[in-house]
Amino acid sequence: MLSSLNLNTLLVLLVVVAIAPVILIFFLKKEVHGKAASYFSGLMVACFVYSISNVVELSMTTVFSKLLMLKTMYIGAVSFAPLVLLFTLIYTEREKWITSRRLMLLFIVPIVNLILVWTNDYHPYFYSSFDLVERGDFIMMVTGKGFGYWLHQSYTLLLLFVSLYLLLLRIREVPPADYKQVFMVILGLCFPFLVYILYLTIKGPILIDFITFSFLGTGVFFYLGLTRYNLFKIAPIAYRTLFDNMQEGVLVSDTSGGLITLNLAAANMLELKTINQKLALKVIEKGWPEVNELLTCAEEYRMIEFSCKKNEILNWYLVSKSSIKGQNRQVVGSIILVRDITQEKLFQFEIQRSREEAEEANRAKSEFLANMSHEIRTPLNGVIGFTELLSNTQLNGQQIKYANTALNSANALLDLINDILDLAKIESGKSETNIHQLHLHDFLETILDVLSFQAHKKGLELILDLDPRIGNLIEADELKLKQVLINLLNNALKFTNKGQVILKLTLLDSLIEGDKEKVRVRFSVIDSGIGIPKDKQQLIFDAFSQADSSTTKKFGGTGLGLTISNKLLKLLDSSIQLNSELGKGSEFYFDLDLVAIEPNVSEKDLSELGEALIIDANEISGKVTKSYCERVGVKATHTSVITDGFFTLETNPNINLVIFNNSILGSNSVWTMQKMMKLVKERVPKVNFIAAVESIEQERVVKNYNSIGCEAILYKPATPTKLKKIFESLLKSNKAEPVLTPRDNGKVLDSNTEEPFRLLIAEDNSVNRMLVKIYMQKLDPSAIIMEADDGEEALSIIKENSNLDLIITDINMPKLDGYELLKAVRATSSTRHIPIVGFTANAFKDEISETKNSEFDGFLTKPVVQEKFQKTVRKWLKK
Repeated sequence: MLSSLNLNTLLVLLVVVAIAPVILIFFLKKEVHGKAASYFSGLMVACFVYSISNVVELSMTTVFSKLLMLKTMYIGAVSFAPLVLLFTLIYTEREKWITSRRLMLLFIVPIVNLILVWTNDYHPYFYSSFDLVERGDFIMMVTGKGFGYWLHQSYTLLLLFVSLYLLLLRIREVPPADYKQVFMVILGLCFPFLVYILYLTIKGPILIDFITFSFLGTGVFFYLGLTRYNLFKIAPIAYRTLFDNMQEGVLVSDTSGGLITLNLAAANMLELKTINQKLALKVIEKGWPEVNELLTCAEEYRMIEFSCKKNEILNWYLVSKSSIKGQNRQVVGSIILVRDITQEKLFQFEIQRSREEAEEANRAKSEFLANMSHEIRTPLNGVIGFTELLSNTQLNGQQIKYANTALNSANALLDLINDILDLAKIESGKSETNIHQLHLHDFLETILDVLSFQAHKKGLELILDLDPRIGNLIEADELKLKQVLINLLNNALKFTNKGQVILKLTLLDSLIEGDKEKVRVRFSVIDSGIGIPKDKQQLIFDAFSQADSSTTKKFGGTGLGLTISNKLLKLLDSSIQLNSELGKGSEFYFDLDLVAIEPNVSEKDLSELGEALIIDANEISGKVTKSYCERVGVKATHTSVITDGFFTLETNPNINLVIFNNSILGSNSVWTMQKMMKLVKERVPKVNFIAAVESIEQERVVKNYNSIGCEAILYKPATPTKLKKIFESLLKSNKAEPVLTPRDNGKVLDSNTEEPFRLLIAEDNSVNRMLVKIYMQKLDPSAIIMEADDGEEALSIIKENSNLDLIITDINMPKLDGYELLKAVRATSSTRHIPIVGFTANAFKDEISETKNSEFDGFLTKPVVQEKFQKTVRKWLKK
């Protein structure tokens, strides 16, 4: 056969076989990276060095040149087996065996053999002899074999045996679907292994070196294993990260949707006894349509949750599909993860059931709180009302002390109940915003009038500092804003012993849109009280917390005010901020976005009153009053000293109005004003004097001012509305009627009416009926008062007395409640004109809102004090 071969044809064939491994390296680098590719590339380089040296050696004719190429061939020959072993270790996932020390040991024998080959001219240890033999066109070199040659061959066979053994072990470690990968590598290893055995068993010279062809077979089959069968792309990832001891079912598919393998957990879910891909596909196609959909769909990622019955038990599964990408970012397959989530679903169902039970319990709690509110506040109405009446009777000093103590204790208990009920309402999520139009001046005046008694009783100035740029008609949540401001003002009054408490409103920003103006207003409560240390400033916003544990004992309170206020403001997209310095006072403020309905309304010009002199020892109060005067065109001068006031009156003939703060000289204030009046009116009779008095001043003080010719009484704190009403009254006559307290709304009551006032009280609690009856008798002694202790009795009285002037009905009554009684009265033409006031002990705002939004003409909440009752009823007392 050899004689028929042409030398040039053989050389060309051998060159092609030598170059082929290098070409495989080029294609492999485009698809596979990492140590596996590196060892494969090294192996192919070794094959190329061996094969190309063999080609050159065949073309040479001298012993020297042939011997040189033979030595070069052994550079590739001694490297081949170690690189095969390293490649096999990587493939069989035994990379941890490869250490620096073991690498050195692995290459000791090859290095020794290489040295023996290249120094063979000086010893016979590798080749003992060299002869040239002619065979046709070929000149072959025949060598005698020495010790080094057999060491090299033995070491090569040993490494090949070890590699083959590791590959056979690998077959036992992988699923049947991955056998092709292992067989491909074994087949590539068998080529050089069999050729080596052939060389060692054939006697005589071998004319053609078939090892070069075996190297090509090794390279081709290793390359196919690395690329076509996705070696090191799907299998090792799945084995290492997913298959080992996973509880979830794992299915590995190729790019065409074919099932490559599955793990034991997946087989158990499919109720398979063995891991069989074909049987698994049949089961999936028949009974697991959701999983089959993921196998066949082209999406790289998808997740499905579904349920199916297994042994008459409903099971839930979560299936996710994720693509597997090679290092070149090409999709090489998919992993489908099947997780049994039955227990999680049952837990979710239990959570849902528990949530529903909690919501039901919360509704029950809300009803309980509403009932508790009614049941507690109803008797408190009697306690507070009658204690207040008792304290206004003729009592000695000790009795007054006891009565006041009882009244304060009842009010403290009421505050505690209100705080707890408010907090419970907010935290239950029942509190909602209710934005509507609001007259800001009246709103602020109402709040300050409620708190003025507390402030003036402590000798404090309560001051409203209102930015004139803020319109009077705005849109806001009245109930929430009022509660926040009252809480902040109450705190300020509680912790301030001298000086003043200021409610300040400042316009921060505005934007006009059509006939409305969007404004940002800062509400500030500033006091001159005890202040709060820096390290305690955050603590006070926590529920039931105060800056000092002794604070509760000294000042009282629950520590809920700021917590409730912050929660209410959160519903309005705001929060309380704090600036405070220990011993110097505090400023609590928050910013609200509001809508001003009348942004450009200007105040009425009252400049014809002339100039005003304000005598007020409190600088802030005096300056604020001065600004209110100037807002309506009245030029004003403020002085804080009496002597300066006298001097201004003597030197400035344009002063036509004097506002005198009664607290500047206490009991001597009336006498001082009288001296001023005598001094001025001898020269200018038209000067008007206004006395600014505190809400706790006795009627005697007011009468004293009236008796000396004082034209008007201004009940502090001064507000734009109060001053405007006084100024307008003074313009009507040289001597205006005394302006009454805000509680009287400027109305003079006339008890000599032609027809007595007729009132019906429908209330199932006899104590509350008695209290309302007493309040009414004090307001109008001639009033005719009828009583009913349930709704049906009240309706019967109404039908017989269609000339009633007012009905006050409890909301919660037996037989007919307040709402049902209201509907019955409104349904009859002869009685629908009668005004009806709702009377409720429920502290929750939703019932108050419901009462407001119904057809009631007004409402009272228990416990109701005399002042509040009179203010509500007066509007119907005199038409």
